Amino acid sequence: MANMATQNKSECEAQQLADKTSLILKSRKHSTPVNIPSNEMGAGQDDAREIMLNQQDNVGAQLEAPVPPQGLRQKLRAIPGLGYALAWCQALLRLPRTRFQTEVALTNLQKQIDDLKIQLHSQERKLLQMEEQKLSIRLDKFDALDVGNRLMELDRLHIGRQLRSMNLMMREGLQNGTRQIQQNVVATAEPASQLATTSTSRPVAKVASDFDQDQFYLEFEALFRGSRADIKERLKVYLPYLAHISEQAKDERKLVIDVGCGRGEWLELLDEQGIPAMGVDMNISMVNACLDQGFLCRHADAIAYLREQPAGSIGAVTGFQIIEHLPFEQLIALFDAARHALCPGGVIIFETPNPENLKVGACNFYFDPTHLHPIVPQVAEFMARQRGFSHAEILRLHPYPDDHLLHGGTEVEALLNKELFGAQDYAVIGRK
Repeated sequence: MANMATQNKSECEAQQLADKTSLILKSRKHSTPVNIPSNEMGAGQDDAREIMLNQQDNVGAQLEAPVPPQGLRQKLRAIPGLGYALAWCQALLRLPRTRFQTEVALTNLQKQIDDLKIQLHSQERKLLQMEEQKLSIRLDKFDALDVGNRLMELDRLHIGRQLRSMNLMMREGLQNGTRQIQQNVVATAEPASQLATTSTSRPVAKVASDFDQDQFYLEFEALFRGSRADIKERLKVYLPYLAHISEQAKDERKLVIDVGCGRGEWLELLDEQGIPAMGVDMNISMVNACLDQGFLCRHADAIAYLREQPAGSIGAVTGFQIIEHLPFEQLIALFDAARHALCPGGVIIFETPNPENLKVGACNFYFDPTHLHPIVPQVAEFMARQRGFSHAEILRLHPYPDDHLLHGGTEVEALLNKELFGAQDYAVIGRK
């Protein structure tokens, strides 16, 4: 190592001497020669030579001025190989610090990115909430508008029915007045003997003027039909037949009309399932009972009301213990009016006592004094098919409990169980 340092120092000194020599030669080459006359050469020759030597000494002194000393670091770096190694060592020593500074910078950058993401998510949530609020407000407005239009349409139809009813009542009153006048004229023209004979005739029995048939039937059902909870439990068997309504979006579900809605057990069950429904009954006491519970109900003739509905606008028409009250012509009219109002795929459900059960056909059917006659299940199914319902079926329901059955195991007892304790009711179900 010492030999190498000594060699480098000798090379540096040789280089300095070479530089000095080059400068002296250049100064001599460019210096102006002094012309001395020949007569004065002897006297001033020594002086001129002395001047030139002084100038050369000054130049040499300037060239031999000491070079500013270099630092130890610079001298070490100037050494070949060693300077390169020292640079690498310095870089390696600075590496942990550089790595730490880089990690800190990356951490700060990641923190800034996370903060920006949080702000972005917050803004997105705010925008989504604003959009949801706007959409909710719009939907509420549309729902309110749709409900208002439906109620207005129902009120319009109700007012129209009332006007037609008043018109019919006025016509009937006019006709009755005309007939009364004619009868009075005929009566005054009859002879006295005939009047005497007529006066001895037996008077026609009339219902008391204070008899309220609607209130009578309301109290009758409360006593003999059963509790609301029992009736709702029995009616749950029909909910699967309304799946085409309940599976639709809430604002797209079509209305169910319950003919002869009575106390409103079916309307209450449909309301619990989110299915829109309205009852129609001619018994004003029943209608008021439904309205008092908050159910939509109309006091109207069911057949006329169904005919007034827009074609294909109703999802289902139901009637429980109602068709046995109707004469044959009105029963056919009910099937036709229901088919007119139902949408494609709409359903009719009409429940009635089952005369296949001998106890029902011979006794229980006549508990209700307003029943006309029982309807055989096969006839009801035929009516539905004949009036245009492509699919019709019979659903037999409500057999007697087991404690009524005979348990001897003989064929006679099995036959008696079937005929006496079988299904007490059935429903005809048709699809448009």
